[in-house]
Amino acid sequence: MSASKTAAAGKAGRLSIVLGRFSVSSLLKRRIRKLQERIASGERKKMKVNMILIGDAQMRTLNRDFRRKDKTTDVLSFPLETDGNTIEGEIYISCPQAKRQAPLFDNRLESEILRLTAHGLLHLAGYDHKTPREKKSMFSKEEKYLSGLGAVSSKEN
Repeated sequence: MSASKTAAAGKAGRLSIVLGRFSVSSLLKRRIRKLQERIASGERKKMKVNMILIGDAQMRTLNRDFRRKDKTTDVLSFPLETDGNTIEGEIYISCPQAKRQAPLFDNRLESEILRLTAHGLLHLAGYDHKTPREKKSMFSKEEKYLSGLGAVSSKEN
């Protein structure tokens, strides 16, 4: 796959965005970087993350191979390495799935990509939503970090 990359560096670490055949606005790229900085600062971690935008077929393959679920999904996070201070990982986002579900969260496509990025970064930071208590904690953090960035969190859904 031919990929276009852009990277952000600083105290928060590095975030690379791999676009592939998809495109996002420069405003969304800035919001994604701001979100990553917020989460890294709030969680007191450095992050080295690749965010990859893919289609449904690739997402279905990843979901089947790694989660044993033969269907597409919106976001998958893969932690690569975590020491006490740095989180390394990859986040895959299905753009077609994000487009389909954006109206469910009262988001536009770019806002939904931002919401899914927050969700994926929080998974890399160790949060989950399997139990009601975990779900409340994770979605509360998601809402906090998305505040003012133009995206609605998963909290109500």
